[in-house]
Amino acid sequence: MRRFFSCLLLGPLLPLLQGCAADPLGTPPRAKTNGYRARMTLKSDGVEKAAFDIAVRGHLRRKGPKDGPALVLDLALRKAFRLDPATTTARDVEFSEAVGELPGGIPLAPGFDEKAEAARRNLSLYHNEGDEVFAGHACALWRFDDDPAVTGSPTTTYWVAADLDGLVVRYDRETTDENGKTQKSTVSLTNVQVGADPRLFVVPEGWKRLGP
Repeated sequence: MRRFFSCLLLGPLLPLLQGCAADPLGTPPRAKTNGYRARMTLKSDGVEKAAFDIAVRGHLRRKGPKDGPALVLDLALRKAFRLDPATTTARDVEFSEAVGELPGGIPLAPGFDEKAEAARRNLSLYHNEGDEVFAGHACALWRFDDDPAVTGSPTTTYWVAADLDGLVVRYDRETTDENGKTQKSTVSLTNVQVGADPRLFVVPEGWKRLGP
């Protein structure tokens, strides 16, 4: 009898549950394993220079909207192609050319490790600047000086969101010129949505694949 009433309650909900990207009765999606989608913005001294949608899942990257023209990269295979919905074609492009269209500096994969970053930079001294909230996420700020022994050395600060599996949601780069003027460039991720459909990173069925 109990099972009968459970079926009556769940029956009308099954179509809705099956249509959800995440299993509401199971483990919620995580940025580290299920990827994410976000809006990336590049600024120079506070002035916006570019903004676009991105999607990341493991070693896969997509620059461009979900239903529009996009650049897709496979970092593991070092391959890339452009999707053009208007002509339903995918054109292969040189990987070295494609990877240059993604901003450098900001690590797009979750799992930032300040100790590993210090080792990569061959630094023993770096700083925890405290915690701040950015785009709705509590972030730990880690600052690295290019040369801690030099006053005014260029610095890089990573804003790391713990709730997104250690994803860097903001990257600040500050330099000072010979006249003492400070310049700051920022790359940020906003409207981060956990979960990136694997179909975002493949050529849709029925599309024509073109060479470079």
